[in-house]
Amino acid sequence: MLIQKRKGIVTNQIAKSKVHDKSYYIEMVMKYATIAVPVAEIISIVLGTSGLTIIWRVIGIHLAFLGDLVFLMAVVTMKDSWRAGVAREEKRGLIKSGIYKYSRNPAFLGFDMVYIGVMLMFFNPVLLVITAWAMVMLHLQILQEEEYLEGEFGEEYREYKAQTSRYAGYGKPTPAKILMYIYFVLGVWSVMYFFTCLAYGGGLKLSWVWLWILIAVFSFIRVFMLKRKIDGTERIRFPEPLIWIYRGVFVAVLGVFIIMEARIIGAMTATPEKNLDYIIVLGAGLRGTEPSNPYRVRIQKAAEYLKDNEVTLAVASGGQGKHESISEAECARRKLTESYGIADYRIIMEEKSTDTEENLKYSLEIIGDLSKRVGIVTNGFHELRALSIAKNIGYENVSSVPAVTLMPVGIHYTVREFFGMVEFYLKQYL
Repeated sequence: MLIQKRKGIVTNQIAKSKVHDKSYYIEMVMKYATIAVPVAEIISIVLGTSGLTIIWRVIGIHLAFLGDLVFLMAVVTMKDSWRAGVAREEKRGLIKSGIYKYSRNPAFLGFDMVYIGVMLMFFNPVLLVITAWAMVMLHLQILQEEEYLEGEFGEEYREYKAQTSRYAGYGKPTPAKILMYIYFVLGVWSVMYFFTCLAYGGGLKLSWVWLWILIAVFSFIRVFMLKRKIDGTERIRFPEPLIWIYRGVFVAVLGVFIIMEARIIGAMTATPEKNLDYIIVLGAGLRGTEPSNPYRVRIQKAAEYLKDNEVTLAVASGGQGKHESISEAECARRKLTESYGIADYRIIMEEKSTDTEENLKYSLEIIGDLSKRVGIVTNGFHELRALSIAKNIGYENVSSVPAVTLMPVGIHYTVREFFGMVEFYLKQYL
């Protein structure tokens, strides 16, 4: 806008028309709405309102970032043709290149994404109402601009409308286009979520974090292939039998993934049984003498259960790893007794184990009775595999006592757990 001002171009054309018709009043109300939104956003940020859970706030960050990017691409593509509002007295060409091939209104789309993103980050009812008001006014402005452009450019604009969607899309929807959109959204989200995992999950040390880059690469390859198919510019045509084999394998793998994830989520959301004989608190790493975040919520869940079920004993399970000053079992004992007031006699120490299988094996040796009612305290995403291992070892009456799965990295853990379950079954049956 500053560059255009130096060139003598008046960028802001909102409600500048000399004719006070319907378009003028729509632009005037839109102007007030788009002023009200940032004011409400700033107030919400200063007050620190955040009425939604962290995963929604992270989605808000994603949307706001992408919205800024979309808006920037729109402005760069328009160059000196960029205007805010309808410039009826100026003659300009119809821009159909760049991002405008895929959205007739990318700037408005960018605004909407930023508005929704900030609202999710700092949600409150007032911000919701003002955001909705601004988005409605932006949509009405789009309708006015479309009417003007159709009158200005005639058939050229009508052809453009048929080829490009109002907000986002590649013309009239078809199954291939819908599939392409799904892959595109999945690819973009996977890239954004990869960086989210780096930020919240400890950087590149987070196991399997590269999985999201693989998903993004696969998704964008499929977008490229589908677009060439839609445009009729395919260079390589795969044999029909090979295509059907790919589809069959893809559907089978996707089906297995969905079924397995449903089981993982089922164990994650299970209601613990009352008055179990024992609960086993699985270790999950320390920082010196302090529990990692996943381990911290396991200990917290164990404390809550022990307070609600006074006859239950706890086996704190976990040895001492590298860079750990004490054993995981000792850490759990200290936290349970000192921070939560659990009686020391109710906590049994198991300090030899180094993984989940050893946790459960050595804990069973301490319990000494396969028929005892035992609950496994671990993060929800890990419950199904822990239960499966326990039953394989010999536990006869074992159930879930799921601790919180911490978000936003919990999505990564839950997806990654699919491969953990695959590994478990392969070891079992091969």
